[in-house]
Amino acid sequence: MDNLIVKGNDVTPSVCLDKDKNVFSIGGRSIPENAIAVYSPIIDWWKQYILAPNHETLFEMNFEYINSSSMKQIAKLITILDTVPACESKITVNWHYNTDDTDSKLQAERLAKMVKFPFVLIADASK
Repeated sequence: MDNLIVKGNDVTPSVCLDKDKNVFSIGGRSIPENAIAVYSPIIDWWKQYILAPNHETLFEMNFEYINSSSMKQIAKLITILDTVPACESKITVNWHYNTDDTDSKLQAERLAKMVKFPFVLIADASK
């Protein structure tokens, strides 16, 4: 399985999906005009990954800002991860947010309610 590494910019997030190194992260700004086009390769990668996941999967999400269309794509991605049986992979998502960003915290709380695996909210005052 090939890695998916994307350098972010002012409107799209950085992505590191490296199964061999067990590094899974996405973050930065996510305000693209076409969120489906940006997130389709990410969602496709995860669909392949869940066919043979690592024993443990820790997915770090650390957005400076995320718009609603990107959030819909993240929800799709989270739903895909939730299909992996716990006996196949211990999946955890860490959602980092600025303590002043109540919207990001609320979005994460909604996502956490959608899944069976641990979805950890991490407040970061330094952002």
